[in-house]
Amino acid sequence: MDNYSRYFKKMLGYWDSVAIIIAIVIGVGIFRVPAEVAKYLISPYLIILAWLSGGIISLLGGLCYAELSSSFPKTGGNYIYLRESYGKWAGFLFGWTELLVIRTGSIASVAFVCAEYLRSFLSLDQSLIKPLAIFIIAALSFINIFGLRYGKRVLDAFTMAKVFAIIGIIVFGAMSKTGSVANFYSVPAAFNKETFQLFGLALIPILWTYGGWHENTFVAGETHDAKKTIPLALFTGIFIVICLYLAINALYIYLIPAGEIAKSNLIASDVLQILYGRWGKKMLEALIVISSLGCIDAMIITGSRVTFAMAEDNVIFNYIVKVNTRYGTLDRAIIINSVWAIALIALGTFNKLLFFTGIAVWLFFALAVSGLFVLRHKFPDMQRPYSAWGYPLIPAIFIIICIGLAVNTIIYYRVESFIGLSLVMSGIPVYALSKNMKQRAS
Repeated sequence: MDNYSRYFKKMLGYWDSVAIIIAIVIGVGIFRVPAEVAKYLISPYLIILAWLSGGIISLLGGLCYAELSSSFPKTGGNYIYLRESYGKWAGFLFGWTELLVIRTGSIASVAFVCAEYLRSFLSLDQSLIKPLAIFIIAALSFINIFGLRYGKRVLDAFTMAKVFAIIGIIVFGAMSKTGSVANFYSVPAAFNKETFQLFGLALIPILWTYGGWHENTFVAGETHDAKKTIPLALFTGIFIVICLYLAINALYIYLIPAGEIAKSNLIASDVLQILYGRWGKKMLEALIVISSLGCIDAMIITGSRVTFAMAEDNVIFNYIVKVNTRYGTLDRAIIINSVWAIALIALGTFNKLLFFTGIAVWLFFALAVSGLFVLRHKFPDMQRPYSAWGYPLIPAIFIIICIGLAVNTIIYYRVESFIGLSLVMSGIPVYALSKNMKQRAS
């Protein structure tokens, strides 16, 4: 399969790589999750601190992934790092889980949300939500089949529109004099055992909202000067997201007291209604549709690269995943991911599947970053254009955080965690079958 890599063109630049991070991270969560956070933390200072903490944790992960991506600037991201650290079986289990649930389920979930808001924006019938979601995935997949250049143009356009729209809302809101600075002093920050427990619980939805900060590593093989571009884009993308998230939350608190934010299931809708009146609802719907489309497009681009990386080492996927030599794109991998995402929409079970795999996400993060220690031992003389800052302390802290979140998930969601781990382990017989087929072929 390595021979097919020559058909990959270096189509992505620095800002394309940054756009992938922003597009995936800023999906739909920031328009709703702040209300969930306010249910745990009623102090405005603690709310802002929690969002800043989530950004710092993501930045710690970015420091670790910068070394991994510069050491292995190949298409596949986590799959490559796990394979090089622990062997092909570890990479395959990650790729299998991504294909089965995490990636395709995320695409299906965001497409469903996008379809809901598009239906409302266009005042269409409720029965059209699923067909719209399916059409969105099919249309964006079709665009990407004909080359990365088209997919990245769509990605850049939607990402720029989203960022400028959010900045516009923040600036206008701050200048509107509609809110009150006194909201920031409404509840003093108290530090005690209960506060720390609630702070930890609030971080769970916050870190979910930051999810996707590492996605540009999946397309390293198609990025110009990936050894330098990917690490720099990681830092830039995460920094921009942190700034936007802090500014958005500050705007929410400025316009609505923290106690009232906790009661609002659609906080962004309430804020835009305060700022723009009856047009606020339509503006939010348009913003979420734009945000969702960019997010889906980016996930289609990155997800197909994981499937391709799996095909490099596994006979089963090698039979079905090829590079389209005419367009230099992974058309079959894109089709596989989109068809399964559409199937999840048709089945209507993707929300549950995503919830079940929460533990897998944190365990794979911990495994990938722990690979830094393994790789430095296995390949002491390897050229590392970027060395993880604060090694070994920073990687160790990030690993402990990931394990802590995984353990917390097991404690509070035992059944779901068991099902999630079972989904991961279901890849073992598939890997064994692929390995057996390869041995017979040789």
